[in-house]
Amino acid sequence: MPAISGTHYLMDRPATARGQSRYTYLFPDLADDEAAGCFAGTTPAQTCERLKAFEIASRAPLTGLPVLQMRLSAAYTYFGQFVNHDISAPVGDVVRATAPVPLGVIGTVDPPGLDRTRRADRATILAHFANEHPEPMALHSLYGEGPDSAEPEIRALYEPDGKRFRLGLTRRETDRHFTDRNIDPARVHHARGARDIPRGEGKALIADRRNDENLIVSQLHLALMLFHNKAVAVLEPQHSDPATCFRAARQLVTLHYHWLILHDFLPKLLSPSVLVQPLTDFPSRLTVPGEVPLEFTTAAFRFGHSMVGAAYDFNANFGVGGKIRDRGATLEELFEFTSHQNMQTSAAETLALPDHWVIDWDRMTRSPVRRGSALRPGLGGAEQIDMVFARDMLNLVGDSRVAVHGSILFRNLMRSYHRRIPFGQRLAKAYGLAPLTPDEIRAALPPGLQGPAEAAGLLEETPAWLYVLCEARACETGQRIGPTASHIIAETIVGLLRLNPASVLTHGRGRWHPRQSPLRTNGAGNLTTLRKFLTFAVRDTAIPGAD
Repeated sequence: MPAISGTHYLMDRPATARGQSRYTYLFPDLADDEAAGCFAGTTPAQTCERLKAFEIASRAPLTGLPVLQMRLSAAYTYFGQFVNHDISAPVGDVVRATAPVPLGVIGTVDPPGLDRTRRADRATILAHFANEHPEPMALHSLYGEGPDSAEPEIRALYEPDGKRFRLGLTRRETDRHFTDRNIDPARVHHARGARDIPRGEGKALIADRRNDENLIVSQLHLALMLFHNKAVAVLEPQHSDPATCFRAARQLVTLHYHWLILHDFLPKLLSPSVLVQPLTDFPSRLTVPGEVPLEFTTAAFRFGHSMVGAAYDFNANFGVGGKIRDRGATLEELFEFTSHQNMQTSAAETLALPDHWVIDWDRMTRSPVRRGSALRPGLGGAEQIDMVFARDMLNLVGDSRVAVHGSILFRNLMRSYHRRIPFGQRLAKAYGLAPLTPDEIRAALPPGLQGPAEAAGLLEETPAWLYVLCEARACETGQRIGPTASHIIAETIVGLLRLNPASVLTHGRGRWHPRQSPLRTNGAGNLTTLRKFLTFAVRDTAIPGAD
């Protein structure tokens, strides 16, 4: 499996042999309905026009609205992004064009030849749409096929010993860099000798390059690499064979990762109505290993867009009491510090993260609701799950030319339409839940969006992704995901793990716990939360004496 490139938006080409796992539907009968994703009494072209009109009308009302925080640290937003990348890497689509379409383009202005009104049936969608991950949730986004891969770019991720990840090193900016920006160089905190993901030739040298699309997820990917190397250090006295040692370390990292998802990440986000039973026992319709439901990847698990903040208490330089700025690291800056942006420098030989931009996981994993906390509102945690987005979020994640390419809001709505995802009300009924009423949908929307949503008919028939956000606001005050999305997410993730012979649900008869980890005796303690996991992963990993 070659490194995943990250260009997974709209590609007018069939799925190739590289896609080793497939997509499916939790509710194929609903997807087969001729009207799936189309407003009642409209043609496909009329539905598209309604969605376009709603997106255009939403631009001004969504600008500058105050965002509210969840009782959850910001790290969970980006852990969710990592998990999503580890589950789904879509290749192919069924949007037809008679001329080449630039990768990434799916917006309100149609490129020549793009026909949005043509919708394929369910069988055609599944035949033209594949998942590059051969085993979703098996950490292929981190490991690829391992050091014995047939792909040179995957083998190059590893040290010659065949056990450890090869790591990069951060760089230090010159004093001139700071004085040119009216910053006293003596005030700047440097994470001397801190590691970085390896980079070169304008790209991140990692298995899933989507994990370099912003600095936080990039640093999270690095933390998992560091964690793996620590696992190797503990296990290699027991395994003289490098291949055996690598497999044992990968298995251990995977167990920790799965355990955090089931016992920390999901319990903090899913609706209490789903958590009345242990997640490990949650029923699932999935019967084929590796199949990922489109209701999950196209709608339910895309709630994280709303959790993104405008600025973060990132480290000692950019955060509360920051030595450079006390207003935090901005979202725009975190997207600039990626390999394809050349780390804000044009010199290829310095393609490495500046050491004053190394993340402080102690800050980023703090709960924003703490007695006596000095954290300012807007810097401490994830944003509430609703239709209020952080400044620049609607265009920054997709393309800064929002008027040309369309916002992330419009792209999410169009994905649901083209992939025949039923409206949220129909998904709720499929789970035996009472769907939100039009009044509840209206109340869950920001005031400026209520009129456009009503005019487009979105209060009675709500596209699934939009319904997910409204349900979170209506049912859980934006602090958790609502019951419909929670059911989809729980049965997808539990189903994928239950069908994976190496997962935490199948290993050791499903009874594995972090207290059994050999890392526990290496100063880790019980790594039962994301905070404990990340702070342990990066502890004592800097190169002494490096500058």
